[in-house]
Amino acid sequence: MVLAINNLLQGVQHVGITVNDMAKSLEFYTEVLGGKLVVSESDLVGDIIQNTLFQKEELEAIASGTDPETLDIPHLRSGKQDALDVKFISFGNTVVELLQIKEAGNQDLPHSSVRTLPSHIGGVNAMHISFNVKEGIDLNLFAKMLEQECQKRGMTNVVCNRVIRVKSEVERRSVALRYNSFKFWNEPESLAAGEPEIDWSNDPMEGWSLFYCKGPSGEQLEFNQVTGKVKTRFQNAIQEYNQANETSFSFSETKVTDVLGNGLVSQT
Repeated sequence: MVLAINNLLQGVQHVGITVNDMAKSLEFYTEVLGGKLVVSESDLVGDIIQNTLFQKEELEAIASGTDPETLDIPHLRSGKQDALDVKFISFGNTVVELLQIKEAGNQDLPHSSVRTLPSHIGGVNAMHISFNVKEGIDLNLFAKMLEQECQKRGMTNVVCNRVIRVKSEVERRSVALRYNSFKFWNEPESLAAGEPEIDWSNDPMEGWSLFYCKGPSGEQLEFNQVTGKVKTRFQNAIQEYNQANETSFSFSETKVTDVLGNGLVSQT
């Protein structure tokens, strides 16, 4: 029996983000978002790690007659220029890997030694990570809470987009709470405010909601909820994947049933 590639896999293990400030990013993904640190590795240098991560780029440079040392990529080979730190953070159903390229031998320099790329999704190869917010919590309120918590921690890059057009940061901060997220259903407060009712009955994404924001290093993040019709589609897809690959993944059914005044929640 010849196994197909897809039969040898068991889901997505992790998503990686190259960050600017490892300490601040670790604080964000563990203390703010609640992930658990799994394992860390520091000062990775040498031929093996350079070849593993950047061989294709170096071979393309050689083929074009360019000295690989002049490429705009990290130089981990000698251990004298750059070094790599990594941390894996578990969120239960998947893992986020934080990577920082730093100046080799300089433990006191908190920031990355490589440039920052645009993080929006409007370019080929652009990626983002989406975190699933428990069903029952108002995503508009969650966006407000997230920004407030990060501002208190000095994470000024953590800014959430609004769903209406604004012309200044002051205006963005002052819009009504209902504009914090895009919901694929009709919210009572939106209808009460005179906004037109939309017929979502035939939309396959009915029940989906989301907002986009930046992380501490400017990485593109999404926070979403999966309810209603689209939730059933995801549940069915998980069952199909399990049957095809002999896995046992499940769709989280945790729901927030009450938001208390002290900020705690009771769950089912």
